[in-house]
Amino acid sequence: MQEYQAARENMVDSQIYPMGVVSAGVLDAFRTIRREEFVPADKRAVAYTDEDLSLGHGRSLMEPVTQARLIQALVPAPTDKAMDIGCATGYSSAILAGLCAKVIAVEPNTNFLAESQKNWARLGYGNIVAHNASFSEGCAQNAPYDIILVNGSVAKIPPSLVDMLGKGGRMAVIVKTPTDKIGRAVLVTKDSNGIVGQRVIFDAAVPYLPGHEPANEFVF
Repeated sequence: MQEYQAARENMVDSQIYPMGVVSAGVLDAFRTIRREEFVPADKRAVAYTDEDLSLGHGRSLMEPVTQARLIQALVPAPTDKAMDIGCATGYSSAILAGLCAKVIAVEPNTNFLAESQKNWARLGYGNIVAHNASFSEGCAQNAPYDIILVNGSVAKIPPSLVDMLGKGGRMAVIVKTPTDKIGRAVLVTKDSNGIVGQRVIFDAAVPYLPGHEPANEFVF
């Protein structure tokens, strides 16, 4: 619908681009993929607001600016194989599908995964493979991956996901430890020798992925 198209343009021009997202491919993906198709019907009117949008079951659709900055940091290439951790209703996988050769979408909630598959089929995304597994389990049988996107905060980066990065691979994840006042977007890299490095790329505040919150501390 025309109002949603205008909202997408405004999201890119007023939210995403001013925050340093300049990749033509990333901007085009956010400008063309219909975000409203991936949220509950009663929330379509607010699908393009600059905030995390609750999807229920403790899950959220990440705010557009943070998601776009994470994806730009991954520098997706047309030949890349991507793993999308916590795809929920499938929006992030659809974004990656236009930028990469193949996307493995990992989601533990079977209801979300079924909804994602309906969304992808309806909108014509044919290079996404759904995989039902925990966030940290991922999809090892399709590893190694060129890029991995984690849709939510974690208190600690799961080593299992790092292991699935191929040489030259990149992973974008938001880390918020118990002592952090705000989360930090971290880019994890694996060089041609298999050596892993990481660096903070910006501050970010998004909800934790269920099961990846800080461990409860004992109170005496």
